[in-house]
Amino acid sequence: MGPVIDYLLASLVVISIVLAGANYLAYRLFERPRHALMWAVAFSLAALQYLINLLREALPSNDFYWQSANMVSFALVLFALWGHSERLRLHTDWRNLLACFAGLSLLSAVFILWVPMDNLRTALAPGFACLAMIHIALALVRSTREPRLAQVVAAVIHLLFGLTQGLAAAIALNLNSDAREQMVQLYTAVNFGLMPTLFIALGISVIFLLATDLASRLSTMALVDSLTGLNNRRGYMQATEGLWARCRRADKPLSLMIADLDYFKRINDRYGHSMGDRALQHFARILRESVRVEDALGRIGGEEFAVTFGEMSSAEAEAIALRFRAALARQPLRFGSVELELRASFGIAEWRDKDDLASLLKRADVALYDAKAAGRDVVMVSGARSLVGMASNG
Repeated sequence: MGPVIDYLLASLVVISIVLAGANYLAYRLFERPRHALMWAVAFSLAALQYLINLLREALPSNDFYWQSANMVSFALVLFALWGHSERLRLHTDWRNLLACFAGLSLLSAVFILWVPMDNLRTALAPGFACLAMIHIALALVRSTREPRLAQVVAAVIHLLFGLTQGLAAAIALNLNSDAREQMVQLYTAVNFGLMPTLFIALGISVIFLLATDLASRLSTMALVDSLTGLNNRRGYMQATEGLWARCRRADKPLSLMIADLDYFKRINDRYGHSMGDRALQHFARILRESVRVEDALGRIGGEEFAVTFGEMSSAEAEAIALRFRAALARQPLRFGSVELELRASFGIAEWRDKDDLASLLKRADVALYDAKAAGRDVVMVSGARSLVGMASNG
């Protein structure tokens, strides 16, 4: 090999190591996503493959070079495929991947050692890479996982890389033709001209996927309560503002309910904060099951939850609160030998023309305060004179 190609291979070894390191850092720093570890292994194997090409003349034999280069290529493509499957939450059995690696390695050995065929031994690795990259591209396009833009960009790059590998395989299959010299030159041009650029682009697209996944996760964490999985106060307010704007445009009613778990401090004092957390999770689960998917739901305080009902009057919201209250009574929290019957108080307010979101929240909060003052386990509607569902144990 000439010095230019040697320099290119050495550069690709370094670039592959950098990409492997970046993926491994993502694995260590960002809650250990398995796909980042798979990609780190894949790029490490890419570095090894380029190193094998760089040191080709120092290897024991030409057959050893081809077999080792092919096996490393099969392994790195399978790890890349495994990584994408993990990220997209597709079922992947490692035993199937191992069987695929063993079968391809055996086929490579057949064409190198027992039935020597230069064109097939050369086409096998890029041909397999072509199929795998096209499969990854299709999986990325079909996936509904966010962020979509990052996945589309990665799909396009994987597709281009796969097609280039397919071109290399097609050229390799014609190495035994009368135009062998021209085919060798064309194969070299594709492998050392076009392929390195697309390989670097592919590595950047993977880093881009990791970065956008992290940004999306951080954005979600900023809006979601980690204990209950519901919106936190900020996420709830954002969802409510969307419902608010939609109902105002359509001139539809909107109601807001605040629910507060009764005697929550007693649970913490008697059973400990771990049981208190379980009580909040139990309460949140039943509340989520009691409201519609399109309603805005969140934990807005320690034991305080809020629901915004779009296109719903206070009377309809009151009926949902009563159903939730009944479901809470039917489903006590059971943990070990402990059984807790949870109760809650509710304040409901319906949007009026003069209301803004702050005043609506204030009226619901006042109604909740009145429900607590009336003895707890009560549903109170703002402006109503009667109490609904007053408990006998207040």
